[in-house]
Amino acid sequence: MPAVELTSLNTRIQSLQLYRNDPRVYLTKLEDLLALYASDKVKQGENVPIKTLLPQMHIPDLVLQKIIDTFPTLANTMPDNALVIMDTLWGRAQLEYKILAIHLLADLPASHSDEISKRLPQWTITTDDVILHNVILDQLTKFDIVNSTPIRPFIEEMLHAETLDLRRMAYAALANMIQQNSFTDLPWAFNLVTPILCNASLNIYRELNLIFDAFIQKSEVETTAYLAELYIQSGSEKAKKYIRKIIPRFSSDNQTFLINITQQN
Repeated sequence: MPAVELTSLNTRIQSLQLYRNDPRVYLTKLEDLLALYASDKVKQGENVPIKTLLPQMHIPDLVLQKIIDTFPTLANTMPDNALVIMDTLWGRAQLEYKILAIHLLADLPASHSDEISKRLPQWTITTDDVILHNVILDQLTKFDIVNSTPIRPFIEEMLHAETLDLRRMAYAALANMIQQNSFTDLPWAFNLVTPILCNASLNIYRELNLIFDAFIQKSEVETTAYLAELYIQSGSEKAKKYIRKIIPRFSSDNQTFLINITQQN
């Protein structure tokens, strides 16, 4: 892998910014930049675990990060150009191009939330690459949680995905969303979780635990009230089984309250 000389890299990154007003030229210059640091070679005797089945250019992390650091300016000053660039990047086969596309998507301004809503589920569904899924999850925290226009439909759609891996990704995204300081819409999240609880199986208990830990941290009182009402009104034995199982996660007073609910119903 080529060594990275920081001064030269910064100069090349600055030069790349001169072409933001022309997506076609920008992409060509970006390709040229990445080619300078790409390497398909592995050092002799080096045992590198396979983390992805996608072709890789083996770009140093520092180079990718320096490029990513320029994306907020590109996305906010020239969002339409950014859309052209990110779609082209996502269409490339190599892992690094797709990673750059995800980061650029996450930096789009709120005025382009519809474009985020359109691409986020589509990109997630069309790849089963764990690295890309993790990058998407990491970038979700960038979005405006208060308005959360792009995130809510993404989570709602992924919760009904055919594969368990995609549904697990949605559970993680929901837990991350609830944990944000600016998130306050617990009724929406409770309504989203209810059908999942009513059909809960052991293989998603770990993900449900993450969600309910986030609920409890956000508001233990509201979470206790929600589970008590669900236990009383729901005819789902699966939901009741899970509720009984997570009672120890609550404070002693709320544990006592929930235990009384389960014994009386």
